[in-house]
Amino acid sequence: MGHEYSTRFFDYIETGARASAQRFIRELQSQLPISSVLDVGCGRGAWLDEWQVAGVAGIAGVDGAYVDTDTLRIPAEAFHAADLTGPVDLGRRFDLVQCLEVGEHLPPGAAPRLVDNLTAHGDCVLFSAAQPGQGGEFHVNEQPLEHWRALFKTKGYAAHDFLRPRVANDRSVEPWYRYNAVLYLNEAGIARASEDIRASRVADMTPLPACGDLRWRLRRRLVRLLPVPAVTWLAQTNAKLKTRQAHDAKD
Repeated sequence: MGHEYSTRFFDYIETGARASAQRFIRELQSQLPISSVLDVGCGRGAWLDEWQVAGVAGIAGVDGAYVDTDTLRIPAEAFHAADLTGPVDLGRRFDLVQCLEVGEHLPPGAAPRLVDNLTAHGDCVLFSAAQPGQGGEFHVNEQPLEHWRALFKTKGYAAHDFLRPRVANDRSVEPWYRYNAVLYLNEAGIARASEDIRASRVADMTPLPACGDLRWRLRRRLVRLLPVPAVTWLAQTNAKLKTRQAHDAKD
């Protein structure tokens, strides 16, 4: 992938991932039968660990070989090291495939391959990726929601804006999940989904609505003015500070 992510990076990500995962899992389990989950770009597996806590036994995670397997939150046999810019084939399908805040870390040319990999493994895909101006470590491919929606459409998957309205005011959910997460379902996935999920389908000619409070919108406008190296430095500095604060709070 061209950039390796440190233990510190995953410490920072995990700090807010678990509360976000718990809320999303509560929303999804009541609306969609889920007995297996694949997480593409899983990091150390914090989200998958929360799926296990919620009773889902069939889990698998994929991420780069730079992930220290000694720090995994899931069984080592559930983790698969792979280059996410290339083909990924686990030889099975899952009730839910998720890929959360990963696409922005991959080169723009790898985006179609990422969507191919996700849709090859399931009929229901929970997807989020950073929008322009979001900022973060090595964000080289921030794209509008419609960019990803168009790629999923080529594979026969429709956008369902089910989660964002439900978690819009829940500050326990990190803003990048709160404002970016969209469900993509093909016809088989739609057949399995609840009426509430089906009703959240966004019509083909209707853009996905923008989300985010005033502070988030202002942040995105400012960050868009900065070059990627500067944004990466700011993100790394912020991550170090928040990770240190989290560790201090535990001591």
